[in-house]
Amino acid sequence: MIRTFAVFSLALLSSLAAQEPRSAASLPASAPDASALRAQALAEHSRLGGGLREVQFDRPSADGPLWALGSAWKASFDGTGTTVYPFFGATAPRNFPLRMALTGATVGGKALALQPGTPEQRHFAVRTDRGALTEVIDTRLDQLEQSFVFETLPVRGALAVEIAMTTELVAEPIQGGLRFANEWGHIDYTKAIAKDAAGRSLPLDIQWTGAGARIEIPAEFVAEAQLPLVLDPVLNYWYLLASGQTRLQHDSDVATWQSGNGRVLLVWQRNWSATDQDCFGLMFDGGLGLVRTDFAVDFTTEDWLKIAVAGNNYAQNFLVVSEVRSGLLWWIGGRTIAQDGTVGSLITIEREFVVGTPGNNYHPDVGSDPFFGTGFYTVVFNKRTLTSSDIYLRQLTTAGGLRTTNAVPVDTSTNEESRPSISKSCGQSNGQPANFLIAYQRTWVGTPYDQEVWGAFASWNGAISGAPFAIAITTSEETAPTASSPVDLGGVRYWPYAYERTAVLGQPRSVFAGLLRSDGSRTATTMVNTAVPGEDSREPEIDSDGTRFVVTRTNGVSGYPQGVEAVTLAYLPASGSFRVEERTGLITSSLDNYGQTNICASFSGGGVRTPRYYLSFTEQTTNTFRLEAFDGTAGTAAFQTRFTQCGSAGISASGQPALGQSLAFTASGPGFTGILFGFPGSAILGPCGCLNGVAQAQAMPGSFVWTIPAEPAYVGIALAVQGFALSGSACFGVLDVSNTLDFTIR
Repeated sequence: MIRTFAVFSLALLSSLAAQEPRSAASLPASAPDASALRAQALAEHSRLGGGLREVQFDRPSADGPLWALGSAWKASFDGTGTTVYPFFGATAPRNFPLRMALTGATVGGKALALQPGTPEQRHFAVRTDRGALTEVIDTRLDQLEQSFVFETLPVRGALAVEIAMTTELVAEPIQGGLRFANEWGHIDYTKAIAKDAAGRSLPLDIQWTGAGARIEIPAEFVAEAQLPLVLDPVLNYWYLLASGQTRLQHDSDVATWQSGNGRVLLVWQRNWSATDQDCFGLMFDGGLGLVRTDFAVDFTTEDWLKIAVAGNNYAQNFLVVSEVRSGLLWWIGGRTIAQDGTVGSLITIEREFVVGTPGNNYHPDVGSDPFFGTGFYTVVFNKRTLTSSDIYLRQLTTAGGLRTTNAVPVDTSTNEESRPSISKSCGQSNGQPANFLIAYQRTWVGTPYDQEVWGAFASWNGAISGAPFAIAITTSEETAPTASSPVDLGGVRYWPYAYERTAVLGQPRSVFAGLLRSDGSRTATTMVNTAVPGEDSREPEIDSDGTRFVVTRTNGVSGYPQGVEAVTLAYLPASGSFRVEERTGLITSSLDNYGQTNICASFSGGGVRTPRYYLSFTEQTTNTFRLEAFDGTAGTAAFQTRFTQCGSAGISASGQPALGQSLAFTASGPGFTGILFGFPGSAILGPCGCLNGVAQAQAMPGSFVWTIPAEPAYVGIALAVQGFALSGSACFGVLDVSNTLDFTIR
């Protein structure tokens, strides 16, 4: 048996930094402890590049090559060889692969028969049966070891292998082997050694043939060798000009579902080179406890340019979609992600000559049905041909199957439509239309040649509901629209939206928000950002908790550090106005640049109303991300205790006093118990001296649940509860009262 090894020695890469939440004072009570989360993340993000704990393998298509990813290399394995893509830095203009293919093997001058094989992963090795031998690639985070394993030899004699090496890197002989280099980096193929099972070894020359490497073990060594023989060339990798760089990480998205322990998935893009962007993910439970550290959604050489993600409550999985560039073809692809982070096969959603109609396809977004039963993912995208630019949608089953042969047209007007956004969910029905809002940008090809925001509704089953309608059509430039899950107020369903506006392209922008009714009619709009001279407010994202909605944005003055902000808004139908509930600046350093926000309400991933949101954004200076649990309300303590206890009666309460939430109250004490429910007050109970802490009180049972109406006009109302026991001893021997709990509806 003869084995040959080629070893990569790779540089250490930076990892995705630990996710560091806001200060404890600004986190909701249910969020994990900041120090514990940081310690957990630091432990999980291992010492070897990109946060990878081990080599990752993937076969995106059943009939395609097998891929592997290490800390500074990725490689594809097919039936005749291995192609290695070293990381030469995120600013390298493109990939510079090195293809290594065994083209010949001889023993005693006789050629051995070779045939293509099928690469198979076995633990952390890739094995390919080539007929007369088996090619084995042992993978480690920082190196690859290539072996050619001969189970038998027909004769004894000189043993030689020829390896074709195809690359645009320039090859030159160096001491002990070969170097392949350009201005971005180089790879060395050196130090070939023959070893036998008895422990004998012999240094060997590596010859450059002009097309590859030839290595020969002399006949004398083979004749006396005890099998197996091992041939060891070493492949070293060096950065050169890219030595100080890390992989640029950017443009995250986040999605969630509520069922079980819940899941939150953060996905983002990572640059391998200027023309090769990969997609990675981090999986958390609903409390932001880490489930699976950095895992690859795609790390092939296809360029994942724009990603989005949604989660399905019933199926308990996610769908990640992307605009994918393959040469001169742009198409929409996707992959499902299971609750443990397992990645499904590559899904071709819309691709010319493969699935759907002709044209290049761009800028996908995805939403899901929160109904706790069979539902679908709805993907919107922009299709461009030589004569048009239009908006289409496709629906997929939660298993990733396409529901129709062709995509459904959303808007195919004679103008140019682009940048579609779809709400994270279509909302629970509750007697209301379960529709997705699709918002997109329209550029007029005639007068006035400006950009506007238009929209359309699509039902939960993918049917277009009515005609497209105008959302923002002033003489200014309206761009970058984003669509929210619906809110239900007073028996009416609304869909919030947001967009950028500027009088002239290239000038500072403002972010505006408004709501749509199910017939497409608009409410008034409101400017989300405060008016600051010279400030550019941009990149809005939006989602709703079913009652209110949160808009995130990037803002700052040119030449100064940029920040991000989350703004909680409520719409008051009675007055047709908006109220700002909270402004939360998310930056933690005035020296860093922040941006690329995304938001998903927990409500979007399920059906139970909760003011909890998940926010992600990029720390651009440090090249990392933040993922935060965000309350969406003022975030103050739920209940404040007023000391009014007289006797042994007690009271307890649970829940968050926010719109749409349920509060549970329980009184305790001797004998019959009850609860006084009303407004904060203070009155002496006759001559016994005990205090009644509730004014305009209603007597309720000793244990009851109250669901706060989802009515924004109730925000700010102060209420109080106090327990009592009628067999007590404090007041004339017949009445005990508890402390009073005060709370304010948020």
